[in-house]
Amino acid sequence: MTPTTPAKIKKLVSFTHPGPYSLVLAFVWTVIMALSLVASTSLLSREITGIAENVARAYIDKDIIYRKWNALHGGIYVPVNHGMTPNPFYPPSMPERDVYTPSGRHLTLVNPSYMMRQIYEFSQKEQGISGRITSLKPLRPENRATAWETEALRAFEQGKPERATVVMDGDVKYLQLMRPLVTEESCLACHGHQGYKRGDIRGGISVKFPMELLEFGMRQQFVLFTLGHGVLWLFGLFGLGAGYVGLKRRTKERDLALKKLKKVNELLESQASTDPVTGILNRRKFSEVLETELVGARRYGTRLALILFDIDHFKSINDTFGHDVGDMALKEVADLVSDTIRRTDIFARFGGEEFVILVHNNDTMTGCKLAEKIRSRLCEHDFPQVGMVTCSFGVAQLNAEDTAETLIRRADEAMYAAKHAGRNRVQSCCFLHAALPGTGNKTFTVAPCPDDGGEIKEQTSNEAC
Repeated sequence: MTPTTPAKIKKLVSFTHPGPYSLVLAFVWTVIMALSLVASTSLLSREITGIAENVARAYIDKDIIYRKWNALHGGIYVPVNHGMTPNPFYPPSMPERDVYTPSGRHLTLVNPSYMMRQIYEFSQKEQGISGRITSLKPLRPENRATAWETEALRAFEQGKPERATVVMDGDVKYLQLMRPLVTEESCLACHGHQGYKRGDIRGGISVKFPMELLEFGMRQQFVLFTLGHGVLWLFGLFGLGAGYVGLKRRTKERDLALKKLKKVNELLESQASTDPVTGILNRRKFSEVLETELVGARRYGTRLALILFDIDHFKSINDTFGHDVGDMALKEVADLVSDTIRRTDIFARFGGEEFVILVHNNDTMTGCKLAEKIRSRLCEHDFPQVGMVTCSFGVAQLNAEDTAETLIRRADEAMYAAKHAGRNRVQSCCFLHAALPGTGNKTFTVAPCPDDGGEIKEQTSNEAC
């Protein structure tokens, strides 16, 4: 199993990458559709509850009309049969509760409340819709208000027109709606002795409407909503999938273009900072690095030594063997020097057959030793087609007042002093009053080739550069 690298992990969690970006969009789309379905279902449920309330209001309005009609006629007489019995709760003030016709039929007086109770019992058996008349001071004990009804009756006394809520009765859900019953003139015959006056809230009339009658249709609507949202969700995912494929292709093309651009930039940067023949830094890049190193050296008090050298009689190599062989010799010199110096030293082609080395934490003496080491290795190396190649070296140490130009100029003067002294040697430049002819006020310490019996000697303290 291939381990997951940090780069892969970073790519997976990057929201600019098509994969994670598309997954986030799919998740957001799913959440939106789920919220839409929940909102639609909730709205449908509220609509069903609203419809149930309107139906309950219609039932109560119908019942109140029946009550008013009954009260308008002072009650009605009906035969005592089919479960109809005389109302035992009539007050003594109501005479002629029971009458008999000439044919012997037994009739009993049915007032509005008694009639409604009979209708509610019949409606519950036939339709499952039940009603109830209740009061805080009922004549009939069964009409005593429940806790919910008591709160509603108290609210009616405060001016609230109705109260509705969804309740559970066993396993059945009902919409229960209640409205106040206001005492009218026709009500005082039965309830006047209770202290009620016209306009008082005498009680309430309520209806319990089974939600099942409407929720069956709601379930069908819910199925349609769910199917519709599901189809829309799948279409959305299909669109996101198609977008992901296209985005992935374009991202791949973009990444490929960026990779090519990066390679081109690296090539341009390399061409701008690297010498094409030797593969080391060119003069322009070395000048930038030198300025930076000088700032660091002054800030932290470190020592720097600059070695400038060029190949002796290089023109004759080009004239004798051709420029291709000359370029090979330049490349060979650069490789040998790169293998000799430290990784922290800065090596560059300074121009033509000239090379420069910036040596960290070195003074003139150690710089001369390194230059001699390089010179000896070049002397001992057999260059293809050319044979022996020698170089002349100039070494200068960074002084407090130096700029990049003055440091390079002093190393250059030392290198030319080495050439005038016979080539294939190392010379350093020091600020002393004793001077060699033709060198102004500078003294050059010469290190001849070992073949001539010469060696690098440490200068006395008053000659240190």
